[in-house]
Amino acid sequence: MKNRNRFHRVFFVFLLWLLTQVVLIPVSGQTTAISGVVNSYYPVLEVIPAKACIRLSSTAGLAVNTPILLVQMKGAGITTTNNSSFGTVTALNDAGNYETATICSIIGDSVFLFHLLQNTYTTAGGKVQLVPFATYVSANVTDTVKATPWNNSSGTGGVIAIYAEQDLILNAPVYAGGHGYRGGNFQQSNGTCSDALPASGYAYNASNLSPQSGAAKGEGIADVASTQTGGRGAPANGGGGGNNHNNSGGGGANLDAGGTGGGNSSSGVSCTATLKGEAGKSLSSNSGQKIYAGGGGGAGHSNNGLSNVSGGAGGGIIFLWANTIIGNNQAIIASGADGGSSISDGAGGGGAGGTIILHAGNYTGPVTVEANGGNGGHSNDGGNIGRCFGGGGGGSGGVIYFTGSLPAITTSVTGGAAGVESGRDVSCNPIPQAAAAGANGQVIPDYIFTRSSSPAGYCTLLLPADFISFTAAANQQQVQLKWEVTSPELISRFTIERKTGNGNWEKFGELPANATQSAYRFIDQIASVGHWYYRLRIIWKDQRTVLSPIRSVQLKSANAFSFYPNPAKTELYIVREHPSPSVLKLMDFSGKTILQQELQSTQLRLALPELAAGIYLLSIDGEVKKLQIR
Repeated sequence: MKNRNRFHRVFFVFLLWLLTQVVLIPVSGQTTAISGVVNSYYPVLEVIPAKACIRLSSTAGLAVNTPILLVQMKGAGITTTNNSSFGTVTALNDAGNYETATICSIIGDSVFLFHLLQNTYTTAGGKVQLVPFATYVSANVTDTVKATPWNNSSGTGGVIAIYAEQDLILNAPVYAGGHGYRGGNFQQSNGTCSDALPASGYAYNASNLSPQSGAAKGEGIADVASTQTGGRGAPANGGGGGNNHNNSGGGGANLDAGGTGGGNSSSGVSCTATLKGEAGKSLSSNSGQKIYAGGGGGAGHSNNGLSNVSGGAGGGIIFLWANTIIGNNQAIIASGADGGSSISDGAGGGGAGGTIILHAGNYTGPVTVEANGGNGGHSNDGGNIGRCFGGGGGGSGGVIYFTGSLPAITTSVTGGAAGVESGRDVSCNPIPQAAAAGANGQVIPDYIFTRSSSPAGYCTLLLPADFISFTAAANQQQVQLKWEVTSPELISRFTIERKTGNGNWEKFGELPANATQSAYRFIDQIASVGHWYYRLRIIWKDQRTVLSPIRSVQLKSANAFSFYPNPAKTELYIVREHPSPSVLKLMDFSGKTILQQELQSTQLRLALPELAAGIYLLSIDGEVKKLQIR
């Protein structure tokens, strides 16, 4: 009898474990492993708004029904006079304009879109690029996904755009750090210096020709003439370069301003003018209708050439579109790069954080989203008698947009720190000319990204009544369904279908379509604890039908929890759905309790006893999950 009870106990524990594994099986469908550069970049030759047509130098690799991101990287107007007003934005023009769209036809060098363009674009000097979304059913980031760094010569790069119909699984970072606008390049001066004009000016030719009056500026949304690429004036969101002699570069900017570079505070020697690199200027988002890469930091003025004092590049642009983003303790990064540190020279300014747009219905597991400003480079005076120079200015933080409410994940848009001066000689000016930190950036929820819903004439006959998005999210013990469609005027109604496990699809709801309404929602109040699958059926007015992608939701009990890492060795981090008093048990596979602990909070760090490698069971009030010890 005793053996029979033991058998029943072991069998029951095994059954709980098996059920746990069934619940954790991902939605059926193809999952593609991705890494490296997943996007292609196409410079735009011409935009013809009336035809929703985009002309490219090549359409190779593009396909009909591909979603694309269209973005103008340059084209702002700035003041170019050689005084303190240099770089002031006089007109944003079309710089920063962007939108998403879908290709309906490709003819020769021309791409036609299903919908009219919502914004205007200037290809002459505007550096407009078309970036197809890398599209997948589900995507698993197995090694770092990167952007191709921005290339001002080709007018392309600096962007990551990914669309996953179901899951975007992060087992490595998505990274566009330092892939935005370039920092000012290092140039070594011949050593000539002057405290008099024109050394105090704001715009020079950044070269190593004599005299080098100003170091290279950081890049931003406005190109500058070759004769004005150096000097302390900041061109829009790019940081200014440090001036003669050994002044440091300013930090780049995005929607918020960068920090001013540090200055010369030498005493008792020649070349003592304090002519700091100006901070990159904040930009307007035009109520979210414009997006920008982070501005580059200005370079530090250098005559000794003992270190690379280039400015840091800004962060790039990341647009991720998925039903669920599964974090796995990874990061999505569009931060600016640090400025170069110096020895007995000016230091480089930090690049600004870029722009991240996240359009997801669900976020599972810990993930960090960062668009921080790069730090200003440090300045080591090297003990030179009477010669002291401040560090580089910090880049500003960037901007992170969420298309829904702010999820319970970690975000960071911290401005870059000012570079620090060290090795200061006591005979220098008693007041150090310190650099400034970049301003913090912004995190913005409930963002509506730019896309048109007006059908284009050329593609009207080809236009499908199709889904822009479809999400399913658990809310307490309910499931909230949201969807958006193109061409609602072609739709009669929607039917809502669901199933669980290997069951059959059942219709449990219906909504009529509204010819002027693209977005809809529906709440399933009946679903019980378990793994549910949902789909929508569009019924056209001519009675044809279109099925949505399948979405899945797991409704958990009040005792639901997650943990990491798995496999583990010495410790676990446990995250619970609810803070109710509970009992945690660690058991071996026979069901024997090894550790028991009362829980009160929603988060716990659990130190593990010394355990043999193998499979164990973790239970909280009857909710059981498998743990592997390595």
